[in-house]
Amino acid sequence: MVSIRKLALTVISILLLTDYVYADITVSQIVKQYSTSVAKIVVLDEKDQQISLGSGFFINENGDVATNHHVLEGGTKALIKTTDGKEGEILEIINDDPGLDLLIAKTSLKSTIPVVLGDSDTITIGQEIIAIGNPAGLEGTVSNGIIGGIRNEGNFKYIQITAPISQGSSGCPIIDKTGNVIGIATS
Repeated sequence: MVSIRKLALTVISILLLTDYVYADITVSQIVKQYSTSVAKIVVLDEKDQQISLGSGFFINENGDVATNHHVLEGGTKALIKTTDGKEGEILEIINDDPGLDLLIAKTSLKSTIPVVLGDSDTITIGQEIIAIGNPAGLEGTVSNGIIGGIRNEGNFKYIQITAPISQGSSGCPIIDKTGNVIGIATS
């Protein structure tokens, strides 16, 4: 009798733990988790004049950042700043795909907190999402919405969202309710 009770408690514990691992987390928890993983990017010309503003997010602890190609396009220098006050610059572009409007760049920042990358193949229309960006340079601004549509054009998948994305938020992560990045804001 004791062993059956023990087995039942073990099964219930596993079920509760499994639900906890895959459970949705609140927007506040996501923001707390990723506030320093999202950075403001200021792009300068050869005269050190600002020509564009965008967002990016760290994909590893070495300071590599994902953003949009168009955010850095035409610039000669790019500065990066996190919400916790770390400042640096983009040192080099590691990978760039103008067609996808996506690039990965190495920054001078180290010991960064990366986002968790999710699987965009598992998303569904109507699913809740949030975006953390820097509209008009206002660091760490959060907006939420849903996935309004999934558009396939050729070999590319575009996620249409209802969360407001303003100038300066291009390159920000689109995060699902489990805290995984499932896309990048591009336009």
